[in-house]
Amino acid sequence: MKLGAFFASCDRVQRSKRFKIIVSIAVMLLAAAAIGAYVVAATSSQETAIVLPTDIPETVMDMDGNEITNPAISVANQINGVLTTSQSPIDVAILIAIAVGLVLIVIWMGLSLSYLGLVVVSIGIGAPMVRWGPEPVVLVGRVVLASVPLVMSFAALMQGLRMLFSFSHPVLAIARNVLAEAVRMKISLLFIILLVVLMATWPILINEDQALRYRVQSFLRYSTGISFWLIALLVVFFGAATVAFEQRDKIIWQTMTKPVSSWHYVLGKWLGVVSLAAVLLGVSATGAFLLTQQLRKQKAEGEIAPYVSANELGIAPDRLMLETQVLAARKSIVPTIPFSPGDERFDNELANEIESQRQLQGDDYDPAPWIRSGMRDKLFRDAIAAYLSIDPKEEGYENFVFYGLGDARESGVPITLRYKINAEGNRPDMFYAMTFIMEDGSTIINERTGLGFSHTESISPSYINDRGELRITVFNGYAKILPDGRIDDRLNPNTITFPNDGLEISYVVGSFRGNYFRVIGVLWVKLALLAMLSIWAATFSSFPVACLVSGSLFFLGETAGFVQDALPGWGTKGIRGEAAPFRAMIYHIADWISSSFVVYNDLRPTTRLADGRVLPWDQVSQGVLVLGAVAGLFFVLGVLIFRSRQLAMYSGQ
Repeated sequence: MKLGAFFASCDRVQRSKRFKIIVSIAVMLLAAAAIGAYVVAATSSQETAIVLPTDIPETVMDMDGNEITNPAISVANQINGVLTTSQSPIDVAILIAIAVGLVLIVIWMGLSLSYLGLVVVSIGIGAPMVRWGPEPVVLVGRVVLASVPLVMSFAALMQGLRMLFSFSHPVLAIARNVLAEAVRMKISLLFIILLVVLMATWPILINEDQALRYRVQSFLRYSTGISFWLIALLVVFFGAATVAFEQRDKIIWQTMTKPVSSWHYVLGKWLGVVSLAAVLLGVSATGAFLLTQQLRKQKAEGEIAPYVSANELGIAPDRLMLETQVLAARKSIVPTIPFSPGDERFDNELANEIESQRQLQGDDYDPAPWIRSGMRDKLFRDAIAAYLSIDPKEEGYENFVFYGLGDARESGVPITLRYKINAEGNRPDMFYAMTFIMEDGSTIINERTGLGFSHTESISPSYINDRGELRITVFNGYAKILPDGRIDDRLNPNTITFPNDGLEISYVVGSFRGNYFRVIGVLWVKLALLAMLSIWAATFSSFPVACLVSGSLFFLGETAGFVQDALPGWGTKGIRGEAAPFRAMIYHIADWISSSFVVYNDLRPTTRLADGRVLPWDQVSQGVLVLGAVAGLFFVLGVLIFRSRQLAMYSGQ
């Protein structure tokens, strides 16, 4: 049989209905068997890191004579819970289900044997390169092996969407054409290829000399962040191009002469663009999730094998921090500031400040109300900075109170204290001693605290009182109570300052898996809003202008948090404290614009994911409702603008 005839015969087989049914059943049975086998293997191989004696007391007495949960039990529960969570078969079941879905799409597309042949060819090319090639060839082989399944997944999902949009409706027909246009348009194709290449090279760029928690954290931050930005840029350019180019090239005449209304056209374009974004985000997110789970199984610092500690503590600190602070969903509590912006003290300080300026600039100095408001805000921020600073000579210590920790106390699982101090320009060769004194007199001492980066301590929830409060006294130096009752203390040489996010208590309230899917969902909602912005802009402007308008709005939303954090340093006055009206005007304009994106900015999905912070459902629902309402508003505006366009006379300029 000739080769062409053989391929034709294989094509007829893979397109036959009987073959599709048989192979689909076989794939689902194999998937069910694989999940069952993994569950049995994982259950039988689960080990307990710490086995406590049966006679250990469940409660003990603290220094004040209060009965509290035995800290040893809390630590053992936390460590054993880490192992149980990491060995859960749910993640594997989810990945197998996703793979089965893709395979079923390929089967019913009639391309199962074709895709199987591509897999065999890619393995035949990439595997020898990885196994026997020199270092540069090994890297190329890894890229080949990683790129082929990504491209195949993307192609399968795109074809599945086109099949889904095959029903007879103007909106679906326009969306289907948008997907076909995305594959052949050079702008979109360039971004798709770039995204696939970056996804394939991410595992190669991981620094294996870092601690495992830093490797996973860096991978999560850059994989989700870069993927989102690339897809966002694609949405900006492609969303504007698919509308503007059709008007410029008069292709839109063929559409609008049919029974297609303006809202059909705008909604269909938006549906096509967000579907493309969903496919790209879904493929990249699934790949990142899979690679994260692979990284999780690597050996951490202090382990002789994955999840096998080199000492008798049961779990290595690197592994514990990874599972409880990175691959987790933590709720964070910051200390409560003991004063508010409305306190009378700031009115008095403002009056004193204005009086001092009058002595310098003359009795006619009378700042405008908006300048007075800015001056008062600065006084409040300066007071917060002073509260978060500890002078070793005048103060020596500061008291901080964390409220709302009742759930953490009831959980019985150790909580995490994270702190970061700034001093002496954060010299890398300087180390300060830090002492944390709990309400019962217990102390936590770190004699070598690096400056300018975060440190963590795992503490018992028994330090939280019955009102759900955790009271901590922070001493700027070393302090220890000697057996004879005297205090041995050594102060640091300079003032330490906690940044606004430099002191917090966190505890686990959910799983990494659930947090990951919420983050990906929010990222897609952001892309959906951006798609509507680009299409709206293209309804009244040319391609470059539409890209500029929608891209600028996207940039403002993404940088709003940075602007809000940087504004206190900018201030409303000059370097020497003199009045600076132009500087104050810039300050208030930037504050007004950046605060307009407060809901968009507060989500911060990528940062939350990399830091292991929970993205709660209430914030997700609020963000979805607000961003959805904004997208709906721009949809209405786009329809009204497009309806009034004279398409027959439009020149594309």
